Amino acid sequence: MHTYEIKESVLESYKKSRLSDERINDLIRQADEQLGEISQNEALYNSFSEEVEAPAEIDNIILWMLFMSNEDICSDYISQCKKSFMDSIPGSDLAELLLYVVHRKKVEHIDIAGFDYLLQY
Repeated sequence: MHTYEIKESVLESYKKSRLSDERINDLIRQADEQLGEISQNEALYNSFSEEVEAPAEIDNIILWMLFMSNEDICSDYISQCKKSFMDSIPGSDLAELLLYVVHRKKVEHIDIAGFDYLLQY
C-alpha cells in the first residue's frame, strides 16, 4: 500500500488541516453502524469476512475498510441492507479513514489489529 509511504510530516499536516476530531468520530461511528448492520446477519458477516480473508483479530475500522473497498461486498451490503449507494459509502470516507489509520500507526505509533494485513490486501 503506497499510502504508508507518505511522510509523517505530510500525514500530520493533512490530519491537522483536513481531518477534525469531529469528522473522524463521524466516520468511525458510521463504520461501526454499518458493521453492526452487517453483523446482524451472521451468514452475511461470515461471508464477507471469508471473502476478504479477515484475520481473527482485526480492528473494526480495518475490517470496514476491507469490506467497503471490495466492490462485490459493497454491492451485496447495499442490496442486503437496502442502502442507497450515494448515502452509504462515499469514496472519500474510505480515503480519509485510511489516512487516519496510517497516521495513528506511523505518527502516533499505535498498534492496530489487522493493520499489517491491510497493507498486504
